[in-house]
Amino acid sequence: MTTPLAKMTGFERPLRILLWLVNASLVIGLLVFFRPLIIWTLNIASPFFVALIVAYIFNPIVGFVERRFHVSRTVGVIITFALILSLTVGVLLLIVPILLAQFRLGVSNLADRIPVLIAAISEKLQVRIAQDDIERLRQAFEGKISMDNLANQLTPAMRTIVSQLAEVVTSFSHFVAATAVYSAGLVGFLILVLMITFYCLIDFTRIGRAVAVIIPAGYRPRFLSMWEKIDTALGGFLRGQLIVSLIIGTLYSLALMALGMKQYSLLIGFAAGFGNLVPYVGPVVGAVPTILWIVFGSAYSTVGAKVGGVLIVLLISVAIQTLDGFVLQPRIVGKSAGLHPLLVIAALVVGAQFGLGGLILAVPCAIVLRVVLREMWWIPLARKRASEIPADEVHQPPVLENEKK
Repeated sequence: MTTPLAKMTGFERPLRILLWLVNASLVIGLLVFFRPLIIWTLNIASPFFVALIVAYIFNPIVGFVERRFHVSRTVGVIITFALILSLTVGVLLLIVPILLAQFRLGVSNLADRIPVLIAAISEKLQVRIAQDDIERLRQAFEGKISMDNLANQLTPAMRTIVSQLAEVVTSFSHFVAATAVYSAGLVGFLILVLMITFYCLIDFTRIGRAVAVIIPAGYRPRFLSMWEKIDTALGGFLRGQLIVSLIIGTLYSLALMALGMKQYSLLIGFAAGFGNLVPYVGPVVGAVPTILWIVFGSAYSTVGAKVGGVLIVLLISVAIQTLDGFVLQPRIVGKSAGLHPLLVIAALVVGAQFGLGGLILAVPCAIVLRVVLREMWWIPLARKRASEIPADEVHQPPVLENEKK
């Protein structure tokens, strides 16, 4: 049996490979050349992209409300928005105060531990630091002594340590300030997204009709068939990943409570859950802070207890990741998206080169691109190759040259 690939001359195959490499290089070169313009465009359009994705996720709920209560599209959107906003506000009012309390407790505990760590470091380095200096430092963290008075009262060795520590504290203060500014911007961004989502949901059905009019009649059946597969893949992935993240965050929080980490269980648990949106990141986000808490905290007093706690954390992370990979992802997200975790990571790495908008669109674009390539190239190619194989050779194993002899 000979195939078109086998009929190629010695020069045709390298030339075809070279042509593919040249085309890929041209595409990469154009992306690099237009990168600033692409980043600017994506950053401006990112609220609209997020709104379209949110509208896409909740459009089935609006359709259900319309059919169930026999109301218009606008009324269905208003009812859906009211339900979702009520649920979101209720959850935030329940969780956000707990998360803020846990964050403040973490900062307070860190401030309490710094003098103790300084004493331990001075003992290891054999640097003599008076207990009075450590006590003054503790009072400075509590706000009882100003930093200027503290600097005048400390010994030279302690003054050096405090100056380095002050740089760390200053960097942390800048981080907190930047986080506050970012949070305020995020709130404004979310409000804008909600407004755009409302109008996207109202006009969502018109988008399909407009596209159907634009597509020529001869291509319409194939386009609609492909769009149905894209809809299944994209919807299954987006809605499924959101549900899986909530489940993973709940499981991590419960596991941390069982370990005795009640103060930070919700904060770390839900960070791990939503970190799970990026493959393999969730377990790291959950495990690393917990291990640091076990090693440097006082809940586990002996070395053996700390080692045992670290092993339990690793086992919990592996167990939750296994549950995610073998149970939650196949059953909830399903195989409709068809994206391997490494492809998700690759899409996010490429999208990150184009800012926030690139990150938002990375995975949805990868899912759409996979469906298009599969329908337009891979399936026709597989059918063509299958038709070139004679029927009597379909189940025949390949015969090697030495076997013929």
